Amino acid sequence: MIDHCSPKQTLALPDIVFASSIDEVEFVDWNKIVEEKNIYLTIPYLNALESSLPAYDFRYFSFYANDEIIGIGYCQIIKITSNEINAHELSKRMGGMLPKSLIDNIDLRILICGNSFASGENGFLFNDEIDKQRGLTFLTRATDEVHLREKKAGNKIAVTLIKEFWPESFNDVSFLKDTGCSEVNIDVNMVLRLQEDWTSFDDYLSAMTSKFRTKAKYVLKTSQKVEILDFDVESIAQRLDEIDELYNTIVDRASFSFGRLNATTLLEVKRALSDQFYFRGYYIEQRLIGFSTATAFDDVLDGNFIGLNYDFNKEYSVYQRILYDFVEHAIKIDAKYLKIGRTAEEIKSGIGALPVEMVFYAKHRNKITNAVLKPFVSNLKPSEYNLRKPFKASYYE
Repeated sequence: MIDHCSPKQTLALPDIVFASSIDEVEFVDWNKIVEEKNIYLTIPYLNALESSLPAYDFRYFSFYANDEIIGIGYCQIIKITSNEINAHELSKRMGGMLPKSLIDNIDLRILICGNSFASGENGFLFNDEIDKQRGLTFLTRATDEVHLREKKAGNKIAVTLIKEFWPESFNDVSFLKDTGCSEVNIDVNMVLRLQEDWTSFDDYLSAMTSKFRTKAKYVLKTSQKVEILDFDVESIAQRLDEIDELYNTIVDRASFSFGRLNATTLLEVKRALSDQFYFRGYYIEQRLIGFSTATAFDDVLDGNFIGLNYDFNKEYSVYQRILYDFVEHAIKIDAKYLKIGRTAEEIKSGIGALPVEMVFYAKHRNKITNAVLKPFVSNLKPSEYNLRKPFKASYYE
């Protein structure tokens, strides 16, 4: 369904065209904004998510000024229950302030402006004439309108999240705290900066100290019996059940998940992005024991999802081999940065990734509950870990 929302003239805000499916947006206008600026906002990618996640509701916004497209955005509306939360781990992360009994009974609809499955500013994009603060003002108006429409339809939204921002945006987005949002800093994103003279994996190893180079070679040696295959669409389609099982093993161990995708989603993303979506499978004696995916765009390899059978992990160093394979592929495609996300920070720092702080903003739609929520959110701190520095001193200069 497409709908229009025109602002009062005194607000000096653009007209907003709403759609409930990516198929309903004006493709020409949408593409005019996206161009090649953000692969996670392309129509094929969004269609892959929407078509494979029937439990999710999607809302799309197109912003117009004088009948000209000036920006686009979208949100995912998901249901969060105790199935998405490891109550013990999350309560521990919050210093015990959030009772486990409360977490166990959570049943909420959450509006996420951004991508539940990819870190970064992937929920909106405006033309170069619209600065970030102004664009976010437009965006919050759109999400407010979605909230009101859902409420009228009897589908109340409990929390709005705008996720999530890199450090270079912190100054531009901090004003959101003045609009009733809480600033949330859960975990860092681990990012490896690749050097220009790394033209092979051996160059990468040579940049390490002898201690960490020895560790890397040990991982390569212990994983020699693992058969590693690059998956195409057909390969993924033949292994959907196995991929689902391995993916859910990882998600079940996390303290919190914004939502779950499935193997069909990964299949559809592969169809949409082709070679830009890296998908690799790991086998022992013809049994799939792990997989990894990453999205390549601009000068970045963005590690997205990992699935793993932990029964084989220690003996064959599967997880660490997956990380080194990310590095090797990033070098192969001439990427400048390898982003490998949150969690397992210490292990990821062992391959050279450094922590980059990220924040997102949360707003409970009940004013009283929002006031109660803020002290809990302020007590939610990033996990602690030991940072390893595997490279020679010159790398860090």
